[in-house]
Amino acid sequence: MYISPNRFFILFSLYFLLTTKISAQTTGIVMDASNKAPLPGANIFSDDSTLTITDQNGFFNLDIQNYPAKVQVSFIGYETLYIVIPEPAQNLFFELNSSNFMLGEVIVTAFVSNQSILEIPGSITLTGKKEIKIDNDVNFIPALNRATGVYAHSGTYNTNRITIRGIGSRSLFTTAKIRAYYENIPLTTGDGETNVEDIDPNLIDRMEIIKGPSSSLYGAGLGGTLLIKPKTPTNQEKYIKYQFTGGSYGYFKNSLSLDYGNNKNRIGINLNKIKSDGYRENNNFDRLSLGLSYKSYISSKTSLDLIFNYIDLYAQIPSSINKITYETNPRAAAQNWAEAEGFEDYKKLLSGLGVSHIFNMHSSINASIFYTFRDSYERRPFNILTDNTNALGSRMYYTYHAEWAQTQLDITIGGEYFTDFYKWQTIENDNKEEGDLLSDNKESRENLNTFLKADLTLKSGTFITAGINVNRTNYDYEDIYSVDQYDNTGSYSFGTSYSPRIAISHPVYKKIYVYGNISHGFSPPTLSETLTPDGSINPTIKPETGINYEIGSKGMTNNQKFYYDIAFFSMHVDNLIVAQRTGEDEFIGVNAGKTVNNGIEFSLNYNFLKKPFIDRSLNGFISYTLASYHFKEFIEDGNDYSGNQLTGVPGNLLNIGLAFKFPYGLYGNLFYQYVDEMPMRDDNSVFSDPYQLLNGKLGFNLPLSKHFVFDIYGIFNNIFNEKYASMISVNAASFGGNLPRYYYPGMPFNMYLGTEIRYNF
Repeated sequence: MYISPNRFFILFSLYFLLTTKISAQTTGIVMDASNKAPLPGANIFSDDSTLTITDQNGFFNLDIQNYPAKVQVSFIGYETLYIVIPEPAQNLFFELNSSNFMLGEVIVTAFVSNQSILEIPGSITLTGKKEIKIDNDVNFIPALNRATGVYAHSGTYNTNRITIRGIGSRSLFTTAKIRAYYENIPLTTGDGETNVEDIDPNLIDRMEIIKGPSSSLYGAGLGGTLLIKPKTPTNQEKYIKYQFTGGSYGYFKNSLSLDYGNNKNRIGINLNKIKSDGYRENNNFDRLSLGLSYKSYISSKTSLDLIFNYIDLYAQIPSSINKITYETNPRAAAQNWAEAEGFEDYKKLLSGLGVSHIFNMHSSINASIFYTFRDSYERRPFNILTDNTNALGSRMYYTYHAEWAQTQLDITIGGEYFTDFYKWQTIENDNKEEGDLLSDNKESRENLNTFLKADLTLKSGTFITAGINVNRTNYDYEDIYSVDQYDNTGSYSFGTSYSPRIAISHPVYKKIYVYGNISHGFSPPTLSETLTPDGSINPTIKPETGINYEIGSKGMTNNQKFYYDIAFFSMHVDNLIVAQRTGEDEFIGVNAGKTVNNGIEFSLNYNFLKKPFIDRSLNGFISYTLASYHFKEFIEDGNDYSGNQLTGVPGNLLNIGLAFKFPYGLYGNLFYQYVDEMPMRDDNSVFSDPYQLLNGKLGFNLPLSKHFVFDIYGIFNNIFNEKYASMISVNAASFGGNLPRYYYPGMPFNMYLGTEIRYNF
């Protein structure tokens, strides 16, 4: 039969359209939403039950019969993604968020190579964005206390001290001997102090907590490293959101955010304003923060990242109080701080630019530059402190990957350099006004880390890693106060420090691993520890050093219902730095002894439902830390404290939690925490009281339409109104016959109600 060309074209076009409609392929990659690591073995279902599994590079090819198609993407340890594909598409990105509970297969980048938590031969805790925002909207400090091996003292919103495995417990007013990064931007100053509480929870996607000196990649962190991943939208997220929270003691927070992502570009902008009258006297808190994160896929091999975070904070300081005041009037501020109306007022900027490039299937490079500044004014009873810090640096590493005979080798080599310039003055506090200049100083601090790491994965699944970090830290101090005719200008270097690490893990049965590692770490003295009371360089001070020995096991069941993690460790610390108080605001650091920190960390997560559902979940967890930390050798001013329990650390920490999501948008959680007593003096003559807290959250999430989602929630902390000290001051001194001030009172029962309105584009 003859068919005209026109009819043939019409019939061919109709056939092409029909066959395309009936069966067409959609391709893409499934990846971790936080670190963009591919997820091999992820399951993808279409609405007609078509199934495919991603390959080792996270790639999928999905045959779909009819469009638009509803697709379900799932992977162990991640929240299931439900999405509609309107038409056949190529090179899609499906980005999954990690679950807060079943974490066994979650891919982390703490050690640069993309590995699941199960495979890593070391202790690492991952905390997701939902868990970070459970307790309050100010900071993530309470979430840290649910991680094994971690205890965070929290005196006020802006006064915190984080300890990991007992390291940093004897720091006076801040976090020390623990490194922290916001993406690749160091949050640790050149003299080893870390400040993380300023970063708003809305700007965080998740945290990876490395415990002990278990990584050769991050330098001088004897206690561990905290890696904070900023929130960047996925390619599925396109919305604007307003959030309001109000609660106890005059607390209000307003937050406005915009998240927009596609396959090429993702941008997130968040503006927050927090005000609080505070639980105690002289305790007002006011913070404005603006955060921006931007990611651009310039090509299939190159991506660009931009981070910007600006903070403007004013916070009064109630300080610590003595035992009598703590028991009779815990809302009181310390008398001298109340009379001076003490406060701190500062502006801070964190900014960074990074680029990642894949050369080929064997090699890639990551590089970043960063700039930070902090300009601060603090009025104190004894003087007024003005200080300014500017820091500039870069971080870069190159990775080589090779495979042969089902064996893989990954080599990472890189370095990090930053220098910060610190200027400070102390001024006489003349009845709350500035008086005479008391001191004028500046210091430049250089920190250089170079590192090398090699990972070997054998056919059997055995993973072996070895690495070394080489660090050099220099301080140049200049005394520019000329009135007293004394010049304490000087320089000091701690020499070159070498910190090696070796570790191994092995799968003993399917998804059950055992591991062991030995690692070395060190921490330089802080600024106050390097200077004598008269302001001159202390030439005898040495960095604290330590060796960590650790064995452990991680595992999960094939039905995804149960995950456990247990670690046994022994950390031996030499050259322990003791801050000896010589006056109301005068300290001197001395190397006074050794400690042995032995402990057990155990956690388990359990999924009570047989299979995951979009509208329901029920998960529970338990975490427990046994801390047997003691002075091995410690003699101070003729007093022998050897054998005493390490100051400022609870011997037992227990957390139990339950989280649920029910149909029709109802969700919530309940968390119980037990904190054991802590010695507050090196002679172990005074202990804090143990305490128990019960916190909860209840919310209702309701999609009002295709575009609008409404969420209302309540946060309830210290439900049983427990009286406790949320932070203690170790070895508090007494002056003028006054009692020592050990206690920062924790808040009694407090609650917050909030609402969130989200518009999806």
